[in-house]
Amino acid sequence: MRVDLFDFALPQDCIALRPSVPRDSAKLLKVDGDAISDHIVSELPQLLGPQDILVFNDTKVIPAQLQGTRGEAKIGATLHKRVDLRRWQAFIRNAKRLRVGEIVDFGMDVSAEAEAKL
Repeated sequence: MRVDLFDFALPQDCIALRPSVPRDSAKLLKVDGDAISDHIVSELPQLLGPQDILVFNDTKVIPAQLQGTRGEAKIGATLHKRVDLRRWQAFIRNAKRLRVGEIVDFGMDVSAEAEAKL
């Protein structure tokens, strides 16, 4: 799968930083053929039909979004999964040309080396 095909502009104020309270007030997007409609999770039982399929995203939001640079290029990193004490898997934005071994500078003496593209 080419994850770069999923790149799109997302305003910072549209990124969830913590769970909705109450939980069933979280936003829900329904796609029915070409029709798309906005709902909330508490409406889910009324929206489902007998042949419907649910797709769950079980990723957790952690407050670990970093802004860095590689030369003149601005790079965004969302830490996803801790690998060990000093290494993380991350979702990288604006990194189409980021290569293994390149360094991203996050300022304040913090930098990261790209190890692999998954």
